[in-house]
Amino acid sequence: MNVEMRYLHTFRVVCDAGSLRAASGILHRTEQAVSYQLRKLEEALGMPVFHRGIGRLTPNAAGERLLAFCREMGRDWEKLHEELNQAASLRMPLRISAVSGFGRYQLLPLFRDGPLADIPIRMRYPTADDVMRHVESGTSDLGFIHRLDTHARLSLIPIGAEEIVLIASARLSQPALSLEIKSLLHAQYVTYDESDYVFATWFSQVVGTNVAPPHVIAHFEELEEVLDWVAAGRGISIVPAACVTDHEAQGDIVVLRKPEALCRNTIYAVVDPAVRHAAIEQTLQAVREHAAF
Repeated sequence: MNVEMRYLHTFRVVCDAGSLRAASGILHRTEQAVSYQLRKLEEALGMPVFHRGIGRLTPNAAGERLLAFCREMGRDWEKLHEELNQAASLRMPLRISAVSGFGRYQLLPLFRDGPLADIPIRMRYPTADDVMRHVESGTSDLGFIHRLDTHARLSLIPIGAEEIVLIASARLSQPALSLEIKSLLHAQYVTYDESDYVFATWFSQVVGTNVAPPHVIAHFEELEEVLDWVAAGRGISIVPAACVTDHEAQGDIVVLRKPEALCRNTIYAVVDPAVRHAAIEQTLQAVREHAAF
């Protein structure tokens, strides 16, 4: 027995539509062409599959069994198609936009030598506003930002946290700098893109007031330059703690904390529900485990 797949598709459409006329409109074929395919199907099977009569065209007992087979085959095909798409998407790089502090120092290590090392990526470090735009436009598959924004279509998911700390050069004599408001107001600061939000969060949580840095001696796009400037004794700054690990180990930067008032800032994943890249959920799960609140 040799049954062509197109005949089975026509049969299923006719069953769902209930008539040759309705099915012909769905299939974009003439009623004669649809009727011909049904006859060829019945000839291949060696039996009728419809009740012949007036009114709605309905399958007989054999037709009901065949219809169940067609629907099961359709589900299997959809499952296979989804699996093939997932396998293909795993070979496609996951395009990520993340704010610099979290992206460079917490997220990237997960892909470099952590649990996500088998996933090919394309990583960029724009501002939080640009992260939102990249995910919205489809330029990036996934985003990470350090503040809660609202969007009609994108989902923002609390995914972890980062500690924010005040840093100074180890060359500064202690306690030349302290966490007292008077000392902080007289200090010289090094700022960077996105630092307005980071500074405001730290001052609010640690000092109890939101004070804009009164004396900015340098501003950079990236945190690397900020850390080098601070290490050289050219001002202080407020940055994600993960950025300072190497400099602390080298002994050229010190971190000032109030153990009773640590500053922790929530990180949000920016997700477009319409994007189906297979590595997104794996990435979110790894971030949840390694950037815990």
